[in-house]
Amino acid sequence: MNRIKSVAKAMGLKIIYDAIQISILKLRGFYLLNKAETLSFMSPYLVRYISGNSISLPQILNGEDENHVIFPQKTSDTDEVYIWEYQHPKKNVFFSRYGSLIIKHKVLCTDWNHNSFLRDIWKKDSRPVLKTPSVIALFSQYQDGVWYGGYYDFVFLVATKISRIIDAFPNGNISKMKISYRLFNAHYETEYLQLLGISPENLVDSSLNKVMAPRVITGNSARWHPNLSDILSLKQNIQKKFQPVKAASKNRIYVSRACRRKILNEEALIEMLKKFDFQVIEDKPRSVEEQITIYHNASFIIGPHGASFSNVIWCEPGAHLFELFSHNYAPDFFLYLAAVMDMKYSAYYEEDGERINYVDALSEDIYVSIPKLEKCLETLLKVS
Repeated sequence: MNRIKSVAKAMGLKIIYDAIQISILKLRGFYLLNKAETLSFMSPYLVRYISGNSISLPQILNGEDENHVIFPQKTSDTDEVYIWEYQHPKKNVFFSRYGSLIIKHKVLCTDWNHNSFLRDIWKKDSRPVLKTPSVIALFSQYQDGVWYGGYYDFVFLVATKISRIIDAFPNGNISKMKISYRLFNAHYETEYLQLLGISPENLVDSSLNKVMAPRVITGNSARWHPNLSDILSLKQNIQKKFQPVKAASKNRIYVSRACRRKILNEEALIEMLKKFDFQVIEDKPRSVEEQITIYHNASFIIGPHGASFSNVIWCEPGAHLFELFSHNYAPDFFLYLAAVMDMKYSAYYEEDGERINYVDALSEDIYVSIPKLEKCLETLLKVS
């Protein structure tokens, strides 16, 4: 409780601090546009608009416990998404350290909020200026490894956006344009972009270079349930370059985690899963193509909630995803992806345990009851 109070107090102080920053920015001639103001300001430069989706998500019980619901039945209304192309021969666009676009002293809100823009605006900007005729802007949030900066974030907030841009300019030479944002600096970043026909040489880290251009192409980010059109666009554009080799038969796989959110009694869990012919996918660096192939050839995936499950978009319809959660942290990101990919879905967590705050829950390790889980798998896999 004391930790929660401390967090609440800190958040209250941050709100006051941000308000002071915004007021000073206005005195300096800068205006932070909210989402609605950004849409209005960029409306003359609209290239593509895609409406949101209404996706029905089923009720998910805790294993086979009919008395406890992890996810109630609901409808997920996803965000509409946009692509804009701004051009002005005398009014350059420039980028903040964390990728925010600034046009005519207006700071656009293309990714939810201005938290990253306000992060260190009072530090001297010593970045060398890089002028280019045109540039693509993809993301404007600081990657701290907690809130943003992981595999899921890159796939559904960055890779889907560049794929949407590629679709919007089928005859344009997008592959040769500079792309600027604060880079994730992960192997999957360059691999995904290469599969989309983008050379890593065109990437410019906005934290290291102050990019300026009279022409910019950008788009907005949807929330944590990505727009279905974006998912399908990413799949279609990747599949133009890479088709996974199909295995002779589909595999049952257990996806292990070695960092945060591990299974505490994983050894016992793996021994039980071997009875059902599950293969263990160890948590180690893998190429994007290898990850796509593993999930494409899986009939049943089980494991602790984690970013690897972003790859369920490569599964065949009818595959089954079974997530293991901590009772303090059970988001429905992958239930949503399973639903739009026409997959089956199950979930489980132990209901007993200490309640902790949200930030600590993000990395809480997971304990599972082997007998309960075994009984549940017997039913799901129809093993007598």
